[in-house]
Amino acid sequence: ERRMKIIWTFTLLMIPGKNLNSHSISVRGYSGGGVIITCRYDREYTDNAKYFCRGEWSTCSELIKTDKKSKWVDSGRFSLYVNTTAAVFTVTIRDLSKQDSDTYYCGVEKLGPDPHTEVNLNVVTGE
Repeated sequence: ERRMKIIWTFTLLMIPGKNLNSHSISVRGYSGGGVIITCRYDREYTDNAKYFCRGEWSTCSELIKTDKKSKWVDSGRFSLYVNTTAAVFTVTIRDLSKQDSDTYYCGVEKLGPDPHTEVNLNVVTGE
């Protein structure tokens, strides 16, 4: 009973809020492993391209981008999948190293400022 409650609480914390314009999520990964990052987007942007980039928002360098839906797209260690049913897109990063610890952003390409979610990735070495 208690264990289930803890898991449920953790699950709720993992779901980012609806407001893409000013939201941040923290993700922890382990060196040699992979992480799955899930970002929400507003349904009005269903047809817009989704991307994942690294660095400060103003100079964020694109790692992977797609306008495809319900299809995994790969680029090196990065994969991106847009789930239109849930209005989320998922980014996976494989073969992590300590150097991957940084600030990333999930973004939606549109006219005007792109809605985005800040992702803080912390890669730790397994003890």
